[in-house]
Formats: sequence, structure tokens, C-alpha cells
Amino acid sequence: MQLNYYVLGQRIQKIRKNKRISQAVLSTMIDKSAGYISYLECGTKVMSLETFVGIANALEVSTDTLLNRQLTGATEMSNAEAQKTFANCTPYETYVLLDVLKTTKNALRSHHHLLKDEW
Repeated sequence: MQLNYYVLGQRIQKIRKNKRISQAVLSTMIDKSAGYISYLECGTKVMSLETFVGIANALEVSTDTLLNRQLTGATEMSNAEAQKTFANCTPYETYVLLDVLKTTKNALRSHHHLLKDEW
């Protein structure tokens, strides 16, 4: 699997802006240039693991938070878990569970702006 550095950079930028940290301040925190932070956020540069962890620490978020949707193992596990959950459901239970999931998904999406570090 190859990381999507553009998505990663956009995630870093979004969290940085939510925390009201400028590129200049973040660059000082991790001992890099502001231009380098700009390149990372645009996905045009690839950072080292040390820089990645430094950014996570500077932004006070987990590395998982920065990687977010790039964790394919988590998606595969969720799909398998969902299949197990629905495997022995009656048609009525399946209908109700799907209705609850759809409603929950819609509520999450319509209120995502309330989350401090939104997905």
C-alpha cells in the first residue's frame, strides 16, 4: 500500500488550522522551514518517519489521527466485523440495524463541524 501524501498533508493542514497554529510556528516546533510545511501540506514532499511523529507531537494528536482513512487494516477489520454482526440477524433485525446506521451516519455528517478534530 502506498500512502496518499496529499490526503495526509491536507489532514495535517486541517488540524493545524483548527488549532490556530501557523505554518511558521509548526515549522519552528519541528525544526523545519515554513516552506517545507507548505510542501508537506500540498503533498509534494515526502516526510521522514521522524518528521511525521514530530508533527503529530507538535499538533498533540496521535499518528493514527493523522493517517485517518489510510489504515486499510482498520477498514478490512470493520467490514469483517460488520459481516459477522449481520450474519445471524433476522430480516427485521437487519432492517432496524441498517436504519439506525443510516440515521447515525447522516447525523455524524450533518454535525461534523462540532468535532474538534473532525474526520
